[in-house]
Amino acid sequence: MVANGVSYPKRKKVGSGTDGRTEVSLRAIAREHLLQASFIHIGLNEAVMPSTRRQLLATTGLAVATAFGGRFAGAQTAVSSSANDWPMARYDAAGTASHPSGTGPKDEVEIVWSHESTAWFRGTTTPIRAGDTIYAAGRGLLALDTEDGERRFGASGPYQSSPARVSASLYDTDTLAVTAPTGVFGLNAGGGLDVPMRDEPVGLQRWRESSGETGFFGAPDHATPVVADGTIYTALPGTNSIAALDADNGSVQWRSTHHEDDNVSASFNRPAVRDDLVVASNWPGKVTAYHADDGTREWQREIDVQTVLAPVATASGVVVQTREDVRLLDLADGTTLWRAEFDANVTDSVPAVADGTVFAVDELGSMHALDLASGEVLWTTPFDGKTAPVVADGVVYAVRSGFELVGVDATSGDRLFTYRPSQVPLSAPIVGDGRLYAANRKRVIALEETA
Repeated sequence: MVANGVSYPKRKKVGSGTDGRTEVSLRAIAREHLLQASFIHIGLNEAVMPSTRRQLLATTGLAVATAFGGRFAGAQTAVSSSANDWPMARYDAAGTASHPSGTGPKDEVEIVWSHESTAWFRGTTTPIRAGDTIYAAGRGLLALDTEDGERRFGASGPYQSSPARVSASLYDTDTLAVTAPTGVFGLNAGGGLDVPMRDEPVGLQRWRESSGETGFFGAPDHATPVVADGTIYTALPGTNSIAALDADNGSVQWRSTHHEDDNVSASFNRPAVRDDLVVASNWPGKVTAYHADDGTREWQREIDVQTVLAPVATASGVVVQTREDVRLLDLADGTTLWRAEFDANVTDSVPAVADGTVFAVDELGSMHALDLASGEVLWTTPFDGKTAPVVADGVVYAVRSGFELVGVDATSGDRLFTYRPSQVPLSAPIVGDGRLYAANRKRVIALEETA
């Protein structure tokens, strides 16, 4: 897709900072201005632009940004929205993994389209959806058309996590927050500028918040960012920190760190945000609620099991799965409201919550549906392996240990269908418009009911 997304900043008064990140952000904005002027308005292209000219474009952006107060007509197409949007991993900031209006298949499925022509792509994390665009990360970022999987843009890079879409006040297009073992990145959801003689767009990356370093055991895992009220909340890869980041420039608004003298002892899971609280869990055995605006601690609870998985924030409380059980904590103070114990050994699964029901696995052979209000077991069905289920239209969609997709009736627990892809791993899917979309190693696929 040609020139989908170099954005122009809205005028905004910018104060001074202590880390220079505001200046970095202005340079990035200026480059987007200057690239538009150079490649579209003047007509330069990579084939005729000498290296010294490219260096000049990269270093003189701040002055040009001041000069260009307006926009170039036709240069920007904003990313659309729809009722089928899936804006981040686990659907929402609370982490429910439930789409209230999405529709998906309820019987055997087949591939509608498969995008596998991008050689560098290696996807294992859940894609997201904005309007009629699917975004998938894996050694870079891909943007695909939901209808047929046609590539809109793509760029290789270190990006690994599921993106999280956020509006940025300095830009006309949204920012996608993604992480890698080396830090957190802000990417242009419009893709940047498509330049002749280049395979990848220019101007995709807007900012970077560097974090951890490679340790004795290799690179740290990437984190999963979430977005709430225009702010990015994420664990900082390779650190024991969770932070709130500004969507415009990636600057740290607040940061909370455990075990500052040991950078591998307290990794954070994906946070959950609700009612102005950011709830985060980390090894060993801690669940903490922070005020979303300034990071002050509201409460912290020590769990009597070291392994605590990512929380889910609901109106009834915070659902937390441990190695041995599922618990509901009071959102106000963290006290335990109920506890459902299983014969379990959960190490890498996350529950979903929909319509007053918690869907969780024990990783020893069963999936359970629990009443959110009481913890009562509503049904149990065979399910072997780890998973992060998603729910829509009365169906639980769960990928079993990365190699098999299962559809389960959310009311009865009856199995509706099973799908095994030709490649593994298969990511947790997203749901909408009667289809499922998932990353599948070297490709991105769309599934719908067999005709």
